[in-house]
Amino acid sequence: MTYLLQHATRRLRSSREARVDENVRLNLPGFYGDAYVRVFVGDTSLVRVRRRRLPEPRIRLRVADCDNTISLWFSLDCEEERENALFKIDTLLASLHRFRDALVDEVELRAERERRKELACRT
Repeated sequence: MTYLLQHATRRLRSSREARVDENVRLNLPGFYGDAYVRVFVGDTSLVRVRRRRLPEPRIRLRVADCDNTISLWFSLDCEEERENALFKIDTLLASLHRFRDALVDEVELRAERERRKELACRT
């Protein structure tokens, strides 16, 4: 039985095995939906090279809303793929920053319009 148990139980992941390991909810408490961002990048700094095979880190980026999930793939196998992985995340971050800036503008515009409408209703 002990033989089976050593193969059946998963080893707990220590902080040294992951550079980042987060599962973050995207909605404020009380809002409907199970939106989240799941990020994981393994840490191979303590993994030895065996039989000339380089250790491959686990890399996960998953974004989900109530209905849909997207997973992005990042490969580090060669110089071009590493460059592409960094380009991909940099492009995504830049787009998200532009999206946030535009969203802030629309939030402010909506709030201003609601204030004007409320003032117009009082007069």
